[in-house]
Amino acid sequence: MQPAPPPAGRGQLVQVLRRLLRPLVGKEPSFYRVVAACFLIASTLWMLRALSKSYVAPLNYPISWRYNTARYHPARPLPLTVPVEVRGNGWRLLSRALGMHLPPADVRLRLPGTPPLRSLLRPPLRRALGTVLLVSLPADSATYYLVPGGDSLKGSKNLE
Repeated sequence: MQPAPPPAGRGQLVQVLRRLLRPLVGKEPSFYRVVAACFLIASTLWMLRALSKSYVAPLNYPISWRYNTARYHPARPLPLTVPVEVRGNGWRLLSRALGMHLPPADVRLRLPGTPPLRSLLRPPLRRALGTVLLVSLPADSATYYLVPGGDSLKGSKNLE
């Protein structure tokens, strides 16, 4: 029995690859170093050009909640980060995604017993983001309730 012939598409692919790689076979080692250097330079320039464009990206931004912990406590644990969508230069977004230049947004909760308006989160986030623009916040990210009584949530990192 003879083995089944390879599919027509696969045979053509092998021929194309052989034709492309034929000029690279049998050269001196210095030739391969030059080819590797050219690929390194080309990929670096491609990355630099791509990072200079503007992008929109999701980001989990750290929040520092400030309220009077002696008089109030949160009805549920306050999140340490808030998911936001931001727009900015690729370099700035890359640094934010890697956690560099990420000062926490200082949000003050002043109205105990009522959810803060969305506008209470936006200004501190805009200040903390700097040159990166805030595009959107999820709808439920602004509903954090404070109730009378001392801080009963152990382990929460809230500042007075």
